[in-house]
Amino acid sequence: MSTKAPTPKRDTKHVVRLVVIAAAAVLLIWFVIGNAHTVNVEFWVTSAQTSLIAVILISAALGALLSLLMVRRKR
Repeated sequence: MSTKAPTPKRDTKHVVRLVVIAAAAVLLIWFVIGNAHTVNVEFWVTSAQTSLIAVILISAALGALLSLLMVRRKR
């Protein structure tokens, strides 16, 4: 006798969230690859020359962090 354990169903909300995150990641990677040149970044007191990829990735990471903090704050 073989008894199979019931497989848990994923709710639609979770699947949609994963698809949106995956699509955003693909778009971000595509955007980063298309903008691989060096840029001058101006800060308040200084400036630096860096890869646009670094600027995009750091901005995306800071945006994700702020979003995570805002979601946690609402709870």
